[in-house]
Amino acid sequence: MFAVNRDIMIRTAALITAFLFFTAQGARSGDVTLAANAVLNNFLLISAFFLDGLANAAEQMCGRAIGARDRAGFTGATRLVILWGFAFALAVTAAYALFGADLIDVMTASADVRRVARDYLWLVALAPVLGVFAFAYAGIYLGATWTRDMRNLMVLSLVIFLAAWWMLRPFGNTGLWGALLVHYAARGGLQGLRYPALLKKTFPALTTPASPRP
Repeated sequence: MFAVNRDIMIRTAALITAFLFFTAQGARSGDVTLAANAVLNNFLLISAFFLDGLANAAEQMCGRAIGARDRAGFTGATRLVILWGFAFALAVTAAYALFGADLIDVMTASADVRRVARDYLWLVALAPVLGVFAFAYAGIYLGATWTRDMRNLMVLSLVIFLAAWWMLRPFGNTGLWGALLVHYAARGGLQGLRYPALLKKTFPALTTPASPRP
């Protein structure tokens, strides 16, 4: 129990560090950009509500399958959560593309903030789709108590995020948002790459005993 909670705390600290760094760098671009980023962060929170709900479902279903030693149930839950994740993510992305500008107008009365926020809206609209694997595998890893790997991969994702920001610095706030999207993709991609090995370790293949010789 202590090991699992330790891993989750480190993983959460790495995630918070990424968003704190994102906010700090946005503040360096001026008050208008900082305010626009704050408005757009609300879009990220809205999409997270949908995807995090599926992650919670993954925790329950995968945890139950682990307890029952049910590999088919575990992989079936994984597929189900990812498929529904993409369904919700595409719907949210479409909503942002169609109504995002109107939502920005509701959130702020500043003409300058509205203008800047619209400039980066297309990047925010990509976040739900890029975040499907990140949220789904977070729930799967937690349900399976693969917290050590989840912790290590989140720390590696933070390093990738910082490296992406360093390379994209010449693009200003666009590069900052790009780095955040890279962070989303890295979180899900790294966990997806690690998933088959952990699945094999958790559910070792059953070998058929040799037939007795006559």
